[in-house]
Amino acid sequence: MATVPGPGPTALAPTRRRAHTQIMDTRSNPVLDHQGLEVLDADTCWTLVNSTAVGRIAFVDAGEPVVFPVTHRVDGRTVVFRTSYGSKLLAASMGRPIAFEVDAWDTADRHGWSVLMRGSAEEVLEAEELDDLAHLGLEPWADAVPRTHWVRIRADEITGRRIPAA
Repeated sequence: MATVPGPGPTALAPTRRRAHTQIMDTRSNPVLDHQGLEVLDADTCWTLVNSTAVGRIAFVDAGEPVVFPVTHRVDGRTVVFRTSYGSKLLAASMGRPIAFEVDAWDTADRHGWSVLMRGSAEEVLEAEELDDLAHLGLEPWADAVPRTHWVRIRADEITGRRIPAA
């Protein structure tokens, strides 16, 4: 294996890149990080985000980190979800930094992947955009309370790692 210096994970905004060493596996050419995990490019990350129904949004609320599961859809190069009044909508309306994560694992075969987005969220308010989002067919699983507000997550950075199947 040869060591290849690199800027780190694929990023959409160069201001958040982190430096580390990447290793090339010449058998199938995946880029591996220093722990032997496959580094996923941005297109693969977006494909994987689109392949899942549930992700987790994380942000700081009242000085403490919080993480909530949300049903979501990919819309272009953004993620959208529906919510009601509460901390997720407040975080979006205040433009707080957020993270969004999706993953999938096969515990029997011990492989899987994880994708992390970092960026900001905003409430969708424009009527035309709301009409477009309504056609995505996104129905929240938790439906005891109407979730009439749409939130859009814009990624400043999207990174992913995969534990290859043995």
